[in-house]
Amino acid sequence: MSNFADCILVKLVPSEPDFVALTTFDIYHGKSMRFLLRKNDLKTLLDDDKPVLDTDIGSYIQISRYQTKVHFKLTWLHQDFRNDVTGYIHAFDLPTEKLQAVLNGQKAHHVEYVTDGKPKAKLTFTDSSHHYIRKICQDKLEKHAVRRFFRDHFNYGKDEQLIIYPDNWVKGFYFQCDRLNGGIARHEDFIIGKNGCEYKKVYYAIHT
Repeated sequence: MSNFADCILVKLVPSEPDFVALTTFDIYHGKSMRFLLRKNDLKTLLDDDKPVLDTDIGSYIQISRYQTKVHFKLTWLHQDFRNDVTGYIHAFDLPTEKLQAVLNGQKAHHVEYVTDGKPKAKLTFTDSSHHYIRKICQDKLEKHAVRRFFRDHFNYGKDEQLIIYPDNWVKGFYFQCDRLNGGIARHEDFIIGKNGCEYKKVYYAIHT
């Protein structure tokens, strides 16, 4: 059973004629400050799927819609007297119906369980991407890197579908989905082993 430490509490309240006030709470950070969102931006998001990027007192938020859900990524930042910045990130999904209710004047509460990992999105590999994967997997180091990438990424939920293409420009792949498009770029680095020797490291990372 999940406990209070495993969740984020989200509250959205209509504020004045043109804004929605968003606050969050978790046991590690306490109650957040209030982030004011423009109602017109949220309405455009629901009507036209136009993403929202906004700031409020140094913090910022990214909001995007995919199918019947709205994804929020909220970065709370605090600047101290030395101009050092600290902060944390809260990410959560709201049903579109709940956000629409807020725009209609109702309050909304949401509980996001941070330990409940989303299932993997549906990945569709083109014939050319299958061929490319077979080619790079002939090398054990490359095989481990590409397998680790697809194991650890694209946990967007089973309702999301991504199409994967090869991309020679980044020595990796290109993907398309409802929310965004981007590249899966190959990188090389070196690590120092326990024996003090230097070893080659290969990994893949998302670039959008």
